[in-house]
This record gives sequence, C-alpha cells and structure tokens, in this order.
Amino acid sequence: MTVKELLAAVPHRLLKGNEEREAGGICMNTNVMKAGDVYICIRGARFDAHDMISEIAETDPAMIMVSEEWAAEHDISGVDANIAAVEDSRAAKAQIAAAWYGHPADRMTVIGITGSKGKTTTAHMIASILQEAGHETGTIGTNGAIIKGQVHELPNTTPDSEDIQKYLAEMVKAGCTHAVIECSSQGLMQHRCDAIDFRYGIFTNIERGDHVGPNEHKSFEEYLFCKGLLLKKSRTAVVNRDNQYVDALLSDIDTPVIFYGHEKEGVRPDYYMTPAEHVKAGSEPGIRFTVGGRVNGEFFVNLPGDFNADNALAAIAVCHELGIEDEVIRDALSHVSIKGRLEMVYRTPQLSICVDFAHNGYSTRNLLVALREYDPKRLICIFGADGNRAYSRRTLMGEASGRLADLSIITSGHNRWETFDEILKGIKEGIDPTGGKYIVEPNRQKAIRDAIENAQDGDLITIIGLGHESYQEEGGVKYPYSDRDYVLQVLKECGRIS
Repeated sequence: MTVKELLAAVPHRLLKGNEEREAGGICMNTNVMKAGDVYICIRGARFDAHDMISEIAETDPAMIMVSEEWAAEHDISGVDANIAAVEDSRAAKAQIAAAWYGHPADRMTVIGITGSKGKTTTAHMIASILQEAGHETGTIGTNGAIIKGQVHELPNTTPDSEDIQKYLAEMVKAGCTHAVIECSSQGLMQHRCDAIDFRYGIFTNIERGDHVGPNEHKSFEEYLFCKGLLLKKSRTAVVNRDNQYVDALLSDIDTPVIFYGHEKEGVRPDYYMTPAEHVKAGSEPGIRFTVGGRVNGEFFVNLPGDFNADNALAAIAVCHELGIEDEVIRDALSHVSIKGRLEMVYRTPQLSICVDFAHNGYSTRNLLVALREYDPKRLICIFGADGNRAYSRRTLMGEASGRLADLSIITSGHNRWETFDEILKGIKEGIDPTGGKYIVEPNRQKAIRDAIENAQDGDLITIIGLGHESYQEEGGVKYPYSDRDYVLQVLKECGRIS
C-alpha cells in the first residue's frame, strides 16, 4: 500500500516530499520504528512526538504526519523527510489504522460499551451469550483482547486505535463474527474508537466523583460528553434509563435509542425488570429477576449484587435485538465467570477469598454489599487507592470500606507518582468518620499474607483495586504482580491447597 493510498482515508495537506512511496507500516513509537513506516506524531500528557521530528526523519520514514497546529508554529525546511499535516493526528491515526488493517470492523457485528461501571461484566455477559448461540466472539477491554480463548494483555481498558484495529483484524482472521469493545471515556475522547461502525452502543451508567482530575477529564460535564461519543458512533444506542444523568447525556444525540431499566411511575423502558431477588444455588448466592417489554420471562445470574442484574439486563436487551433466542440467553447468564470480577479465588466454609477490580467508592460499596450475601462471619477488605487519579476515589473508598467491612486493611495500589502517605491521608479522611476498624500495611503482599495467616473461621477476605491486572505501578514503573497468583501462592505455603 502506498502512502497516498493510506492517507486517502483522511483529509490532509502535503507539506513537503511526495506520497508515492510504499508504506511499510504505521508507527507512533520511536523505539520500534522501522525505515519505511508512516510515523504519526501524537501529543501526549507527558511526551510530544513532534519534538523529535528531526530524529524521526533520520530513520527514513515513508511519511511523517504532524498536526496542523504544530505545523503552523514550526519551520520544517531543514527536515529531510516527506511530511503531511492533518487537523487532529489522533483522529487521523484511527482512520489510517483502519485502512492499514483492511477495515476489519466492517466485516463483523461490533458492540461498544461505555459507563463508569459495568463495562467489563456486561461485555463478558454479551460475549458469553453470543458464544452460547454459536457465534465466535472476540472482546477488547479491561481483561485484555480475547480471541478464541487467547488473551493479549492491554495497557488500557480501551487501547490505542492501532491496537484495536490490529486485534479486530486478528478476530476476522480467526473467524469471529462478533466483537465487543469496552469504550472508556478517555479512549473515546482520544479517538481510539473512531473508524468503527458500532451496531449497538451501550451506556450503563455514570457517577460523579470518578475520572475527573488532572490526568483524566477536566470536569464532570466533559466526562459525560465523552461517554456520549460512543452513542453518536453507533447505529442504535442501548441506554440505562435509571441513571439520573441520562437526559443530559442524550440532549444532543440523534441516534435511535432503546431503553432498559426498572419500571418507574408507570413508565416502562423497552426492556424492564422487577427488583432482583437474592437467591442461592446450593451454597452460592445469585440473583433472579423477571424481564418484561420486548422480552418476557425469568432470568437467573450466578453472581450476587443488584448491579449485576442491571448488567445482565443490558446484555439481554442487546442479544435479543441481535435475534438470540431467550433460552440461549437464559442458559448463558446462569453460568457466567469473569476474571477479576467477584472472582472467588478460594472458597471453603472456613475461609473464602475474593479478588475484584473495584477501585472507587461506588464499586467498593456495591461489592461489599454483594459479598454479604455469602454470609461471612467477618468481611475483611484489603484495598489501596490509585495515585494520580481523582482525590475523591480514595476518600469514598475509605468511607465505603469503613462502613461495610468488619475490618479494613489499607495498603498500596497503583501509587503511580504519588507516595503511599499522600494517598493514605485521603483514605483516612473517608474512613475515620465511619468509626470502622482498620489497620495500615503499606506492603500489599504482606497485607494479604497477614490477612490469610491470621484468618478466623468463617472469614471472607476481599482484595480489591487490581482485579485481573498483572502488575502494580509505583514511581511510574509497572512491576509484574497478580493478586490472584499471590493469594494462591500464600494458600499453598500455608498448606490450605496443594
């Protein structure tokens, strides 16, 4: 493919050189760049590739793409390379990546999911239903890019647009007919999900006090707007009618909408449900509820928590619209398993251990309420709040754990560039007023080991914040680590498992 053919995907202006050279690939990382690549300069929060344009030119690129804003302010006469300018290099990158990989989204049914919470669970519920119906389905999201059982780890819930297109192309090659993508507000804002024809775009919810801060969104209004970007990219929007911000979300969206939620004051969404009944299948808790509207019948989900009924209803709505039979949906929801989401790593009458990704007050509160359905003698919550994220996360997590856990163990999470003591201060602002019992152990592994070794009969220990992740970040460095793997290691050393 020539550079000219590749750049035909986006409006651009040739600043110097020509477009006739063959493109060897597309690249945004100088560390892996090869001669003949089309290099797309991206301005990030900590690094601006435009600053290295002379060094990039020395690698013999087929073309360097820069932003019009940068081009207007800089002299490129001394740069020995083909250079083109685009209005927004992030947006252009998504279109070019789609062209490079042959527009794989056009050959599948693609479903996108956005929301403060519920993206991963809903995505995996939908994928489970589609697979139960015989449709090969890939997923891209918090738990990685999953293609026919093979998991490719990702740095973000919604990866770079080039990675998304690459994995979509691999799905097509593997015979996938459907793809489910978790679309974070940050990913939508940065055009990572552009150039994808979403058959359905799902909005689960949005909450204040999360994802607003120096390294995320400037305001709640921007956060809400970015959530709506998915619905604008979709043929049909599937929206949780119960969320208090839904009218504001939809105020400037023309996409046809299907609503799901609870019946309120005589108003019935297209898919509505009765309040979830908390039941047990054997000794394990789950939820049962009845759906009305476009689907009629009773459903059971083998996970506790009212929030999982909401997630399941979104999955029911989309899959019914796709023509999946109700019995297939019902069967799939009865045996859902999601890594890092209410994942019971160890379960005996004497001790149970759960790993979950809860990393703000809302999800911490919902998780702890759900875990009470296991009837533990004591509920112990081991958690740390993220550094360089919204300050309210740490105070609200502290408050939730202080009120709902019998014992909180405050430890490190992804400290990033903040110190543990800085993060601890915010957590204590939330937990101290509750009067909840807590101890502090900065070392996450020691906190987990101490909790297991000193467990009392009937304890349920939940370790939250990292969930499925295979690293812990401190000082800007990601160290290999897994809560799940470490728990199994300690259990083996304690003689609880062989």
